[in-house]
Amino acid sequence: MFSYKLYAPKFKLNKKLLMMCLGALYLIGVIPMMVIGFYNWPSVDDFSMPLQVHQTFVSTGSVLATLGSVFTKTVYIYNNWVGYFFSDFVTCLCPSIWGEKWYFLSGIIVIATLTLCVLYFFDALFVRTFGFDKDLSLASAFLTLLVMVQSMENGAARAEAFFWWSGAINYTFMFGLCLFWIGLALRYVFEKCKLSRLVLLCVLGFLLGGSNYMTALVAAVCSVLGLIIVIMVKLGKFKLWSGSLKKESVHDDIKRINLPWLPFILNLLGLIVSAAAPGNRIRGTGIGNIGPIKAVLRAYFSVFDVCVDGMLRWEVILEFAVLAVLFWKMAPAIKNRLEHPFVFGLFSISMMAVCMVPPLFAVGNIDAPRIRSTMWLQFVLMMTVTIFYYMTWIRQRIDDGSDAKTPMFGQISSAFIIVIVCVLLLGSLLCVYVNPAYYSGTSAIYDLVNGKAAAYRQENEARLEILNDNSVSVAVLQPHDNKPELLFQGDIYEDATLWENTALAAYYDKESVMLEKR
Repeated sequence: MFSYKLYAPKFKLNKKLLMMCLGALYLIGVIPMMVIGFYNWPSVDDFSMPLQVHQTFVSTGSVLATLGSVFTKTVYIYNNWVGYFFSDFVTCLCPSIWGEKWYFLSGIIVIATLTLCVLYFFDALFVRTFGFDKDLSLASAFLTLLVMVQSMENGAARAEAFFWWSGAINYTFMFGLCLFWIGLALRYVFEKCKLSRLVLLCVLGFLLGGSNYMTALVAAVCSVLGLIIVIMVKLGKFKLWSGSLKKESVHDDIKRINLPWLPFILNLLGLIVSAAAPGNRIRGTGIGNIGPIKAVLRAYFSVFDVCVDGMLRWEVILEFAVLAVLFWKMAPAIKNRLEHPFVFGLFSISMMAVCMVPPLFAVGNIDAPRIRSTMWLQFVLMMTVTIFYYMTWIRQRIDDGSDAKTPMFGQISSAFIIVIVCVLLLGSLLCVYVNPAYYSGTSAIYDLVNGKAAAYRQENEARLEILNDNSVSVAVLQPHDNKPELLFQGDIYEDATLWENTALAAYYDKESVMLEKR
């Protein structure tokens, strides 16, 4: 045996500095994604869903008439295809209806909405409700966003989650709005019962009932839980507590829970209106489905099979470990003890599974990239909240939290974070070297630098010249030689009779459109 001594730094991380570094890292990752969005181009459903809306704008040039056409098309889809009226309404508002040059807004709108809504939710939950430190709450939010955006699985999931309007606005955008709605409800209850907040809660709650069924069902479960809490508080069985309120206000539950049941009722009503759509019955006759019990069981299985086994990557596990340190530091702010780790664990897994039930019940699978991206977002969110719960539960039983109010992390925590960051940097460099598209941001940088993004737009502009040529009735287009991972979602085919081709032909008023055979 022998003994040795290595240099052991006594450096302590500052929580504000850590928050700023994580925020800067997140921005560094999404800025290339915003830039590559300027080379984006509409595809597939972007031509079929807003077809009549685009035709109205082209023929009238009137913004009001175009918006009226959006409402008319939404009603048509509700009666003939699917019931989620709110998702369909915003899908029909595709930026390209005003001209293809505006399609770059797709990525900006979706990524900005997801970012702001996640930040709002974390602030409402951890700062306004529990009274946690704002810097630590922001740090955990930025780290969660990094996992959500940068570590999403490679391939079409990223394109459909952030850049393809018809998929991104229907799923990622709605996921973000649902978090905003939950955060708004928390702030209404635990902060100020403003009438304006109640009105917004009611309107948005009803609209979210008409979002895609993955998000709508998650919102509905939250509404049911909210109603149960309201009823139990009114009966005196539950007592609300908030770390952000003054001590004398803590027991004023009835006042702070003034009429929050109305948004929950309206949300459930919105889901009922969506589910009752005639279009659901028409669409259901053309696709297969499985029974509700089997769908639920498969959803629970998919949490482990798809999310844990299929999507969970090494860097995500390390980032979750850093989140654990952040929540350990935050934990002592909660004065009431958490007592139900098993129940919360079951709740967390159930909320992961909830969003998978609708596609499994409707089509029997969860293979669509936009569905997988939404599963990932929900999985990461619930994993984050679960880590928070368990780290708080553990610390309440083994530590008095005497260092909670200091602006610095302890030496052990600081060393742990630094080691994890070093491993992340080294591992990321190796992974990106082998696969430049390993992260969403590096995928954007790679296709910007190698010119693939610019070439992709040039190919689409060359197509546009043919499609806008009034002398051409049968448009034969060149296949894409460049398909940037973040931008390319789908294309037309050599067979002019397929719906992707007929939608594009109708959009540009052509007799037919097809790809040139190679």
